[in-house]
Amino acid sequence: MIHRRDRPLTGLLNNKPMFEPNQQIELIQQWQYTGCVHPRLLEDKTFKCTKQAGLTSIQSYVYWAEIEKMPGKIDFSSYDPLVEKVIKHKLKWVLFFILGPYYATPEWFQASEESVYAKCLEHGKESKIQSIWNPNLPKHVERFLGLVANHYQDHSVFESITLGISGNWGESIYPVAGGFGTNFHTHRGWWCADRCAIESFRKYLSIKYTDIKRLNDSYNKRFNDFSEVTFPFVRQTGWKNLHLQLKNMIPGQVKPLLRPIWRGMRSTWNNEVAPYIKRFRSSFSRDTIVPHSQQRWLDFVNWYMSSMTEWAEFWLKTARKYFPETEIYLVTGGHGEPQLGADFSEQTKMVSKYNAGIRITNQTDDYAESFIFTRLVSSASRYYGAYFTTEEEGINQPQGVTMRVFDAATSEAKGVYFKSIIGTGTDACTGQTYTLGEPTQGALNLKQNLHHFKLQEPIIDVAVLFPNTSIALNAPVLESLYKQCSLFRNFVDFDLIDENMIADGALNKYKFLILLDGNWLRHQTLIEIRDWVKKGGILIASKYLLVSTIGSYENPYRQLFPQKKGTKRNSAGYALLLDTTGRSFLKSAAEAIYNREGKYPWTGIPEIEGYHDGIYATRFLERILYYNPKNSEIRSELIK
Repeated sequence: MIHRRDRPLTGLLNNKPMFEPNQQIELIQQWQYTGCVHPRLLEDKTFKCTKQAGLTSIQSYVYWAEIEKMPGKIDFSSYDPLVEKVIKHKLKWVLFFILGPYYATPEWFQASEESVYAKCLEHGKESKIQSIWNPNLPKHVERFLGLVANHYQDHSVFESITLGISGNWGESIYPVAGGFGTNFHTHRGWWCADRCAIESFRKYLSIKYTDIKRLNDSYNKRFNDFSEVTFPFVRQTGWKNLHLQLKNMIPGQVKPLLRPIWRGMRSTWNNEVAPYIKRFRSSFSRDTIVPHSQQRWLDFVNWYMSSMTEWAEFWLKTARKYFPETEIYLVTGGHGEPQLGADFSEQTKMVSKYNAGIRITNQTDDYAESFIFTRLVSSASRYYGAYFTTEEEGINQPQGVTMRVFDAATSEAKGVYFKSIIGTGTDACTGQTYTLGEPTQGALNLKQNLHHFKLQEPIIDVAVLFPNTSIALNAPVLESLYKQCSLFRNFVDFDLIDENMIADGALNKYKFLILLDGNWLRHQTLIEIRDWVKKGGILIASKYLLVSTIGSYENPYRQLFPQKKGTKRNSAGYALLLDTTGRSFLKSAAEAIYNREGKYPWTGIPEIEGYHDGIYATRFLERILYYNPKNSEIRSELIK
């Protein structure tokens, strides 16, 4: 088996060291959203507090609508005073470039013929967020980045630049809810009903299938040519969403005639039907997929997610041209749901090609949640040689600041972004208010625990599979997987790896692979797992998890597990099938991984003393780092 800690910290794609020796950790504070900076945040004493708290940089939203309110009239006056102060106090500046969300796109552009808004499949309604397929956007993105690079020619003031390419807030995801000025149609859904999107989808299929007959055979359809291909049908469960679906299907002149009937049907539903089915709602996902075939749906999801990655790559390639020596982060969000469009491992692999990183924006105050929400990005970054930072999705409580230091240190993050180390008044995102310019309790917690934060690779021999295919076909698998992962972290520290990473050889880093959820996997994924086991890997699953393959009638999974339960040797490795589910399975899997009593025919990994009972721990080459969420305490212990 190949273990990463036996090799230098080198990206597997670009063969460059991930970090320079003694490289500084990046501690970023949000400072400026829209408009000018508050005068109190330009005072010298505020910047002194910032440095004393340990922060290395402050961030501004730098967006197109602010610097070009009128066509051709460029104005950086909202940012210049802040940059002067940053230079004076020997801090750094982080620029969050945003173009695409409603507030970030000039009104004059939105009123022009070049504007193409994202439109949802569920209701056929436009948002005020630009479609990532808009062919007019790339030239404006390049011009926007060029304007900033020209104006601030001394890039040494930048700690990094971050790219806000889409979504409500600028993340590399599709529209959801929230954002500045949300008086427009926005929700979690499939945002690809605009004319440019369907053209992209048809082009994608024509390249993949080359011949319409091959596509028809795969989909069991009768399209005459690729210009007739449509998206798979999607619907949302619930009376309100069904009402919208039917409303959009009925011709306008017929709707007045049907209103009395519709009201009567709605009354009957609400009063007589809905109460009896309410208790079954938890069995259904909020967004129910109704594909005509598995392959058709998988093609749609693959195109949808890869389109976001391709749009992100255009941004990165362009930004690297104008900022050749500056650190660049792609800002991404969500939890990996296909609807949001962020394929975490593919985005991470892509940014590594440009010597860039990822900022993942989904952390909370709870370690078990924050750990698993960011672990796929963390695992992919360490494998592909990218760097990454974390961001809170709301505003951390003081104890959450401490937790995030532990999380970043144990996942090899390069930095952490905060919103409330120094008070910036009323936060535009959450509405929470903190005294302007004053350090918070979070600042004290950050300063007290910073000595634990080192750029050092953790020793992790266990991986849990993130089953992309199952999640694409059955969305609730993601929530189930995350719940199990959060519980499993009580027993074992582990990485999360997906089918993309397995295709790139990531399994060779690990001694154990755990299957927690997901009934469908790519055929090639199962072949890779089978071959890894034969080379010495140890696979652990529950006998109640029935795994099938996409793309072949042969099922390599059954070759690994022909017996009903127990351990089977496969060449140099083993496959263990446990007769348990739920928490019992997680506990039994952990016992097999440690193998303290020698019950299994392999050498277990070293168990960390005092790990259990709500205490989290991670092992490094020379130390163990512990976190106790009950008293919000981090402690370090040298390995003897």
